[in-house]
Amino acid sequence: MEKRMSNRDGNRRVEGQRLVYYHQAADKDFWESQWKAYTTNAYYQPFQAGRLFTFDKIFKRHLPKQGRILEAGCGTAQFVVALRANGYDCFGLDYAFGALQRARKIVGALPLACGDLTALGIANDTFDAVISLGVVEHRREGPEPFLREMHRILKANGMLLISVPYFNPLRQWRAGRGAYQDDVSGLDFYQYAFSRREFFHLLEEAGYEITTWYSYAHQNTLSQELHGLKRMPSIVRTMIMRLSKYLPYVSAHLGHMLMVVARKKSQPSSR
Repeated sequence: MEKRMSNRDGNRRVEGQRLVYYHQAADKDFWESQWKAYTTNAYYQPFQAGRLFTFDKIFKRHLPKQGRILEAGCGTAQFVVALRANGYDCFGLDYAFGALQRARKIVGALPLACGDLTALGIANDTFDAVISLGVVEHRREGPEPFLREMHRILKANGMLLISVPYFNPLRQWRAGRGAYQDDVSGLDFYQYAFSRREFFHLLEEAGYEITTWYSYAHQNTLSQELHGLKRMPSIVRTMIMRLSKYLPYVSAHLGHMLMVVARKKSQPSSR
């Protein structure tokens, strides 16, 4: 009997145009449990000092300094804290009530609300910008309701900054050579990774005009996709990871995450 290579690719399979991750359902209880473990005073300190880390240049380049900003799916609200420390009028919304409570307990008064991102109790044309970081990929049926609802609450020409896991060129190359055939029986759907082409199309169908895009967290891609790295001595592996950020193509195109900056233009497609 042929031996099955279980978990070689991290419980992932290619389905249609997407790379699909299987693990555990990313529901409210899952996130409450994940976030509770590390939301401490020390965790919030750099954000209270205004640190935006990976997103510093992106946020400062594309977010309106004057205007209301919503982080849709803010989780522990760390970027709400950091953006407000930088002078932005940022609000946060998430369905994990416990995480929002802990943020307020540690940081103090914050404009946070608990709600469903597919059915926001917010008036049309309310926000000048919406941020959504690693949220919409967790809906098994697809991200379209999230995209349309964020479109609805944005003002005309308002900005959407949204990130999803990236089915990037390296992952597509590996898929074409037979990767991502793990046995995922017994596991729950966790998230999708989208190609740039498909995610652009979804945004355009929802009424957005693409402004630009970025990829980030390329070291996650390398550690997931280059299995040979795991067999190298740790000092060599660490050196490769550090040097990889100086390779323009790797850092610009092989990110684990895809960030798209888009502008609200038309009404969503009726299709």
